[in-house]
Amino acid sequence: MRSILLKPVGSFCNLRCEYCFYLDKAHLYAGPPATHRMGEWVLKKVIQEMFELAGAPAFTWHGGEPTLAGLDFYKTAVAYQRRFSKGKPFTNSMQTNGLLLDEDWADFFRQEDFLVGISLDGPAHIHDHYRKDAQGHGTFARVFENARLLLEKGVQVNILATVNPLSVRHGVESYRFFRDNGFVFMQFNPVLEPDKTNPGRIAPYSVDPRDYGGFLIELFEAWFKDFDFRQLKQKTSIRFFDALIQCHAGIMPDHCLFQKRCGNYLVCEHNGDLFSCDYLVAENTRIGNLKDMSLEAAFVSERHGTFADGKAVLDRECEGCPWLALCRGGCIKDRLHDPKDRGRNHFCTANKYFFQRAEKRFQKLADLYRQHYA
Repeated sequence: MRSILLKPVGSFCNLRCEYCFYLDKAHLYAGPPATHRMGEWVLKKVIQEMFELAGAPAFTWHGGEPTLAGLDFYKTAVAYQRRFSKGKPFTNSMQTNGLLLDEDWADFFRQEDFLVGISLDGPAHIHDHYRKDAQGHGTFARVFENARLLLEKGVQVNILATVNPLSVRHGVESYRFFRDNGFVFMQFNPVLEPDKTNPGRIAPYSVDPRDYGGFLIELFEAWFKDFDFRQLKQKTSIRFFDALIQCHAGIMPDHCLFQKRCGNYLVCEHNGDLFSCDYLVAENTRIGNLKDMSLEAAFVSERHGTFADGKAVLDRECEGCPWLALCRGGCIKDRLHDPKDRGRNHFCTANKYFFQRAEKRFQKLADLYRQHYA
């Protein structure tokens, strides 16, 4: 399934999270970030061409902060989707910091069946450590209230939490906090960024791989205890673990981290610039612009293909690793940010530590799923 990740306002955001990897992308474009707005010609062309080249296109609205585009922008987007779909199914999802959400947004999301990802790192003492507004104030209270509003309105909500040097010590606490407040769909993404003042080292808010390995196994133990074996039903969903069950069951995982090859999606910036990966948007990674090329041409372009194939380029140690069929060498960006890694996955030791301790139980879960669905 091909998908498109759209940046309606580029990197423009109303937060100043210390670990944000996208805020400084504004320097790629002229003018202040607040002026970086997706024109209707870009919106229309993207939607029309996605329906021409995909059987069930998936649209992900991202940022910066995508709600800064305003609710009317998304009403226009949905109108174009209905116009060009011609009966084809399609999905919409949005990743938001949640600050601007209100009942109008919630009603729209429910009516149009949006999946909404809320950036929430955990309870207040964890979330507010890094996720501050432009005035330097913590944002937990507002974000949590708005996230609860979405749940009350019947909106599909997925929590996206970063794993940073603070939250890595509170994995089970955060998991139980989300679970107990009704947020049963979760993603936990480890932070790894280069130091902006010294590119030869990683930023201090990056998580240590050894700590991350411990985080994964503690989180897994808590998640596994919540699994209902009698009804073969997960009480909670953690995307990392769900994808590993798929891997063990012989199903193509829906998480690009565990796929052998990249390339199932494109990033479309506000002005129509196209890139292969949200994490690697830069002047020298631009594929082209919608003014000069179609989405189909971008998907089959040599530059996009070279990027996609790059995930499978591994060293001898990786190729001989017993966990390669699961790890797949990790995300490309996690091989690039720390010079000490020499092109290998920064979280290699974390994955090995985790797989060694959880492998048998993942195989058990996969066997149960195969038996159930057979």
